[in-house]
Amino acid sequence: MRVIDPEAESSQGNPSSERFLVLRGRTEILRLRAVLTDLSALCGQPGVMDYLDYFLTRPENLKKIPYVVLVTSRSNVTALDLKAEDIKGAVLVYEYRVLGFRSSLFTTGDFNGNRTVIAPATMRSQVSATVCRYLMERGARIVLLSLQPGSAESCQACFEKAMQGEKKRWWMTRIRDVGATLPLYQTLDATLAQMGKHTRRNFRYYRRKAEAELEYSFVHDAGTILTMAQLTELNNASMLPVAQAVLTRRYETLNSMEGFFCVGLKHNDGPWIGLVGGRRHGGVTEIDWQLNRNGLARYSVGTLIRSYLMEHEIAIGTRELFFEGGTPHSMRYSFLSEKAMDIVVMNRSLFVFLLRRSARWLPEKNFLLQTLRNPAIKWQLR
Repeated sequence: MRVIDPEAESSQGNPSSERFLVLRGRTEILRLRAVLTDLSALCGQPGVMDYLDYFLTRPENLKKIPYVVLVTSRSNVTALDLKAEDIKGAVLVYEYRVLGFRSSLFTTGDFNGNRTVIAPATMRSQVSATVCRYLMERGARIVLLSLQPGSAESCQACFEKAMQGEKKRWWMTRIRDVGATLPLYQTLDATLAQMGKHTRRNFRYYRRKAEAELEYSFVHDAGTILTMAQLTELNNASMLPVAQAVLTRRYETLNSMEGFFCVGLKHNDGPWIGLVGGRRHGGVTEIDWQLNRNGLARYSVGTLIRSYLMEHEIAIGTRELFFEGGTPHSMRYSFLSEKAMDIVVMNRSLFVFLLRRSARWLPEKNFLLQTLRNPAIKWQLR
C-alpha cells in the first residue's frame, strides 16, 4: 500500500487543506521525538510521549511496523522541518506482520488510548477520522485507533463526513471503561480511606502480619542493587514468571533509561520477596510490572508491596499511581473513572470477511481480534 512510503502527500478527495506526512520505523519516528513531546504538551497531553522509545521497543511492538501520521497545513516541508506548532495532530499506529510480510492491518499500541492520537481534545475525533480515511485510501484493510477522551456523538459526525465517497466501508465507535489511575492523598491512611472497607482492611492486616512475622526491608531504590541473577531467581520462584527475553529487557531498561525505577521487599540477608518496576514523570508514577515470590500467600505479597509503594510515592510528592494495563487487585474499584474511545474502519473485501469469521479461533489476547469478534459491536456502512 502506498502509505508505506514515508513521504509527504496531500489528501486525495478530502475537502480540507490538510497535508499528511508519514514516518515509518522506529529510527525515523525517534528523530521526531522532541517535537512529539512538545506537541503532546501543547495538546494538553503532557508526558504521553516521554517514553516513546520504550514503548516502540516493547516485545509485542517489535513484531509490528510503527508509523506516525502527522496532520499539518504546511506544504513543501518534510516531517523533520516541522515544529510542534505546525502540527494539527499526530497518530501513532502499528502495522501487523503476517509470516514476515506487511498485512495492511493497523492497530493501536495503547489499550488506554493515551498515546495513539495526539491532538487538542476538541480535534481528536476529527484527526482520527481524517487519518483513518487517509490510511484506507492508501490500501489499509483495517484501522483501529484508540483515543482519550472522546464523545461518540462528535465522532459520529466526524466519521460521517470523513467517510463520504463512492467506496463504502464498515466502521464503528465504542466507549470503554479504562480506569487505571489511583489518586494519592497526603498520607497513606488518607489514601486508604478512599478505598472500600474490605480493601482497607486487607492493606492494614497484611502489613501488620508481615511486620510481626517476617524479617524484611522495603528498598525504595532496588534497581541500584538488584542483579540480573537475583531478578532471574525471583522470576523463577514467582507466581507468574515471564519469558527470559522480557525479564532481560526489564533489567536493561532499569539501567539505561532515565526515569525508570524499581522498589522491592527483601528478606534481611536473604532473597527478594517482591519487586515493582515502572516510570516516574510529572508527578505521576506508572507501574509497568510486578513480581511476587510464590509460597507467601498468607502475607499477600502483592498487597504488601503496594502498601509500601503508595507510602513511598506519597512521601516523594507523587500525585497519582497509574497501572499500565490495569490490575485485578481490589484497589481498582478506587481508580478514577476514565474512558477510552475505539474507532475501527474496515474495507469490504474477502480478506476482511475471512479474518472476521476466523477471529474466534485466533489468539484471545489480541486486541484487534477481540474487537472484530465482539458480538455487541454494531457496525455501520458508510
